[in-house]
This record gives sequence, structure tokens and C-alpha cells, in this order.
Amino acid sequence: MKTYAGSCLCKGVTFEVTGPLQDFQTCHCIQCRKTSGHYAANVTVSSLQMELLRYDSLKWFTSMDQVEKGFCSDCGSSLFWSFAGRDGWNVAAGVFDDQLDAKISHHSFTAEKSDYYTLDDGLPQAPLFDLEVSVKPSFYPKPKPTHKTDNEQ
Repeated sequence: MKTYAGSCLCKGVTFEVTGPLQDFQTCHCIQCRKTSGHYAANVTVSSLQMELLRYDSLKWFTSMDQVEKGFCSDCGSSLFWSFAGRDGWNVAAGVFDDQLDAKISHHSFTAEKSDYYTLDDGLPQAPLFDLEVSVKPSFYPKPKPTHKTDNEQ
């Protein structure tokens, strides 16, 4: 089974995802635009696929009481997000070190997209978040993945 390596810019957080990747989804919501500087492209993986190899500088920020965002506290890379209390990680496309055997499948939260770019790639667009399209239901509900920080080592 193929393994995909990834990391933040400074290598303070490194990880591997094992197994086939789903297609990526993009999100144009205000939160993703603020954390990524543009819009976000993410792939959803189960906790069983994800292995954190180094997480010295991994920190978590909770937004909207339901979304947890993982980032590197040293270099600032936005790496992951997950729904609070649920299994599964959404991994940012740009933090993988390898070429990916996946493509973008659709755009979500297009009602919140900025006006400086257009979406003319012909992919499906959801004005809001479409849970049925964006997340495989088999990931839910399961215990939330353990997010280790440098305080827990």
C-alpha cells in the first residue's frame, strides 16, 4: 500500500498517510481563506491512515466550537483540520512532500469565496458545506483522534 509523506515548512511536524487517497475538495469559506491565505484544498483521511512521526511544534486551535485546526507553532504552516469529537483528519494538499494520486473533485462554500478569482474548471460547486460530498460517512461517529502536543511527550 502506498505511503504519502508530509511536513510543515520547518519539519517540526512530519507525518505519513498510508493507503489510497480520496480526491481533494476545496473550501472557499472565510475560515479556510484566513488560515491558508487563499482557499484550501484538503483530503480526508481516517485516523488509521494517519501517523504523526514528529509533532514537537504541533498546536491546535478550536474555531466555531466544532472545528480544530492543526498548525506548526514554529513556522506557521496550516496542516490539518478535523471536526471536534469525530474521527478523521483533513490534510492540506500543499503539505504533502510527494506527488499525489488524487485530484480535486469539487468546491465547497463557494457562497463565501472572494471576488479576486473565478471558478471556471467545470467541477461541481456547493454554495455551503456538503457533508455528503465532502466527508465519507464511514468516518463518523468514532472517537476523536489523539492529537499529541509537546506537553504530552
